[in-house]
Amino acid sequence: MPTVFAVYNLRKDQKPEEYDNYLTKTKIPGIRGAPWCTEFKTWKVDRVLGPAVSEPEGPLPAQPPYLYVAKIEVSDLDAMVGFMGTDAGKEFVKSWSVYVDPTAVFTLGHEV
Repeated sequence: MPTVFAVYNLRKDQKPEEYDNYLTKTKIPGIRGAPWCTEFKTWKVDRVLGPAVSEPEGPLPAQPPYLYVAKIEVSDLDAMVGFMGTDAGKEFVKSWSVYVDPTAVFTLGHEV
């Protein structure tokens, strides 16, 4: 089963409380209700704890490089990609794009 991650920050003019409201009322139910989604979870990154390597280069970032990470377990990746191309999928991404900055990415991964 493919795992898709969304890694993103909010736009500078967006308040986290407004986005949290959007998440709970629109995004989470919308994705969880999709026939191709078997699990959906979102994490808000609170802070940078320390370097992840023994010899870090440069100072630690004062803020996390990304504020949110979403993990989507997908039963049918082709169906998800197909949905993104439909009018409903485009509207869904458009509603999300109001809050999320343009550097956001969807990425595909597998457990190692």
